[in-house]
Amino acid sequence: MKTLNITKFAAVGLILILLLLHVLDSTVNPNWQPISEYALGNFGWLMNLAFILFGISFLFLGISIFKKLPNIGAKIGSILLIISSIGNFIAGFFNTDPITTKPENMSSSGNIHSVAAGLLGFMILSTVFILIPFFKNDSLKPYKKSMLIITILLWFSELTLVSVMGYYLSETNGIISAETPIGWYGRIVVVLCAIWCYMCADSIQKANSQN
Repeated sequence: MKTLNITKFAAVGLILILLLLHVLDSTVNPNWQPISEYALGNFGWLMNLAFILFGISFLFLGISIFKKLPNIGAKIGSILLIISSIGNFIAGFFNTDPITTKPENMSSSGNIHSVAAGLLGFMILSTVFILIPFFKNDSLKPYKKSMLIITILLWFSELTLVSVMGYYLSETNGIISAETPIGWYGRIVVVLCAIWCYMCADSIQKANSQN
């Protein structure tokens, strides 16, 4: 139960820090610049902390699911979640380059950050596997509807982000600038990931308390 509480606190902490950064740091334009660029400003340590909290929420939820849910789908999902958490931890220690940096001019830190950020896809994929026990486990069935809805919203937001990025980048030859307003789409995905983790942890806690 303690690991699930840590997941919930970390997820809430991430969202609160992101909200705070949007108030404190006006140098980042949320319309097109990703949240990673907050790490390059005066409050960069807050963004680093946010990535670490993101990783903690994934890691502890993954560990809890692996231990508590016997379904093979849940086991696979938990492993994917733990892999994704590693990406968040790495992103918290290796800052991105400005989004306008050309590939040939990227720093080692920027390249590492980009690879690490890509591991978020494992978290998105994990939600499908982790959703399975909510339809098979009697104690989790009361929460299957809410988990299905948040999972659909997360996947819809991710597919929308990919589609919008594909459209704008095809128009700008792969260059991200003020002409590619994709910033809010990415932020929605991140927030929904945190909400998904919170809801999943909370549902498992409630199911366990009834046993």
